[in-house]
Amino acid sequence: LDNYPGQIEVVKIAKEKLAAFQRSQTVLAPGVGELRVRQIYSGLNEVIDSLERHLFSCRDETGNLAVMEVETGLKKLLTNSASWETGDFVSRSILSPDTKQVVYYWMSGYSSGDLRIMNIDGSGQRILYPGKDLSPELREDFWPLVWTPDCKKILGILMRKDGERRLAYISVSDGTVKLIKDLNRINPYNLDISPDGRWIVYDFPKKNETGKYDIFLLKSDGSLEIPLVKHPADNRLLGWLPDRDWVLFASDRAGSWDAWVVPVKEGKSEGDSRLVKRDFGILGAWTGVRPVGFAPNGSFYYMVNSWLEEVHVATLDNEKIKVLTPPQKVAHGYQGANCYPDWSPDGKYLAFSSRREPRGLGTGALCIIAKDIGEQNEFFFPELKGNFVRVNWCPDGKSLLVVGSDKNDRSGIFRVYPETGNIKLVVTEGSGFHSPRCSPDGKKVFYEIDSWEDNIFRVMCYNIETEQKKEIYQSSSQIIRLDISPDGKWLAFLEIEDATLKVIPSEGGQPRVLHKFEDDWSTSVAWSPDGKYLFFSRIPEGSGKTDIIELWRIPKEGGDPEKYPLEAKGIENLRIHPDGQKITFNTFKVNSELWVMENFLPKQKDKR
Repeated sequence: LDNYPGQIEVVKIAKEKLAAFQRSQTVLAPGVGELRVRQIYSGLNEVIDSLERHLFSCRDETGNLAVMEVETGLKKLLTNSASWETGDFVSRSILSPDTKQVVYYWMSGYSSGDLRIMNIDGSGQRILYPGKDLSPELREDFWPLVWTPDCKKILGILMRKDGERRLAYISVSDGTVKLIKDLNRINPYNLDISPDGRWIVYDFPKKNETGKYDIFLLKSDGSLEIPLVKHPADNRLLGWLPDRDWVLFASDRAGSWDAWVVPVKEGKSEGDSRLVKRDFGILGAWTGVRPVGFAPNGSFYYMVNSWLEEVHVATLDNEKIKVLTPPQKVAHGYQGANCYPDWSPDGKYLAFSSRREPRGLGTGALCIIAKDIGEQNEFFFPELKGNFVRVNWCPDGKSLLVVGSDKNDRSGIFRVYPETGNIKLVVTEGSGFHSPRCSPDGKKVFYEIDSWEDNIFRVMCYNIETEQKKEIYQSSSQIIRLDISPDGKWLAFLEIEDATLKVIPSEGGQPRVLHKFEDDWSTSVAWSPDGKYLFFSRIPEGSGKTDIIELWRIPKEGGDPEKYPLEAKGIENLRIHPDGQKITFNTFKVNSELWVMENFLPKQKDKR
């Protein structure tokens, strides 16, 4: 405030946040005992979905359904048929309140799935709601969220491929579905049921398209809806405490993501919200805090997931296959949220995407660094939602291709113009876009697109002038990391089914296997500027996804690959500078932790 008085808008925001911070101090109330937040597990290979009494339900590292004891971590597998290669695995699981049953969504072939149920001892497995193909273009699935307290029904979301979302119950006994509420194609961040089963509490985006949420109460039959937490800030539900008249939620109203509670009775709040834990953690579907559930004593368990990415630059000696300067981080801020780098055609600039969700902004940032002076500029595109990916410079040096979605829910490849903030939709047709690459003359865009429903994966070409699309290659398995040669005559990509690096003429034809992976695999491919080599990252045999990844290159005509003395914990989105020496890539690291917050409720009055 003192050093930057000229930045009027920033100072104004800072003053508002300080005022909110000071106000929040007055509502802090001591809990029963000493507030404690502790880590239970770190580096989890399991995805923990729910907690009931002394058990977690989870997906283990093999993709199978399992239950795990809270205190000991001892795990028991309930299924044994999962396979990451075939796309068969448990996607979500919810334990019943009496811990006798578990309902779970079983994914099949990455493209379809069923809602299934079984007893906790592994017996009585059956399909409760089979995924339904309503037509060749339309599919419907039931996504489970929470059991009713009497264990007779499961509340979840009936999802259709066209985007329709409806809140519904499904009967455990016979699988009949009862619709409760139309969600207008939007999923709540979280949802729970009151201990007496009379109310549903959930969060939902505000109507002003800010990306922020409020929290609502809904009668269990859907007949009445009441705002519970309505505030200009972002408010996300964490859960309804068992056998208590309190709802726990997270809010950024005081300048950071904090944990709050609000007393609830007879379908309305009974007093002001109270702060219970400052700096609780950023909430997010893939990264950040994700609720797991409450222990009978009211302790709150939650996952903290981290997906950390950082852009690096290194310099190579391609004659001696050496590293002249080791990888150095280049981003000036938002550590762990920077990815998808690419050099400008003249080599003077480095662009990359910087994630700003769930950090309070409606869109990600496109960061551009001037190579010689190191100055970083940030550009925002309000018409795009969330964060965008797969950054690629266009030959004009003034625009870039990115993959994302706009405010009209159109997903696809967009052309963005940093200096003006304009965007232009280039290609849209469903979802599953990867690695857009502009031809050297700027007239065509090559890209990959996935169609998981019918297991068809394509390399496509879009002619910008004629607006015509042409299929270059089709496969029954996913195609990833497409790149185009400097002369525009060849495409290179990785094909998962036969674990190969392939090249194909950009006009179409038969692909040629350049390299066959055995027990290893790759995460990225990039042409050298002279078109003589393909650089690729390599996951060594037996290495996990977050372990060390190596840098290699192979001649375009084939032959033995050569290894550079460069290794990092994750190498993605490899790009080569026009001078052929400097390279850029982003590292990645995945970590999952389980935490518990105890003794956080305010003291209650004696009810006698």
